[in-house]
Amino acid sequence: MQEIRFYHEFDDYGYFSNYWVAEISVEGKTWASSEHYYQSCKTLDPDYRERIRLAPTPDDAKTLGNSPECVYRSDWDTYKDTAMRIALNAKFRQHDDLKKLLIESGDAVLIENSATDYYWGCGEDGSGKSMLGKLLMELRSQLIAE
Repeated sequence: MQEIRFYHEFDDYGYFSNYWVAEISVEGKTWASSEHYYQSCKTLDPDYRERIRLAPTPDDAKTLGNSPECVYRSDWDTYKDTAMRIALNAKFRQHDDLKKLLIESGDAVLIENSATDYYWGCGEDGSGKSMLGKLLMELRSQLIAE
């Protein structure tokens, strides 16, 4: 089975990264990247969500989302997959070029090659859940079926 490993937005397959700058429209607003939207979902504070939405870069959005200032919603641990699905659906359904690239990845196993993230990525030792890759493959299956 072919694997596609991705991480940095500027590397091969970087368009699978949430740092890939591709505006998405969700909840009646425009977000500069899927990372912006995902990070903003960590809090229910509308002012702080707006601050994240308007962050200059995806990395700035992540910094704000991980800041002690960010008061996490009480259900974040169970909601985070939903937030990521919303972000990925918007990104790959609102950009035909990205949708085509996702579909063209065929049946390859998609893996976020993050050494530090054991939930969204594969982790340093490969034992991570690679949930970002799994959600991308789930979306890919839906897009192919449509």
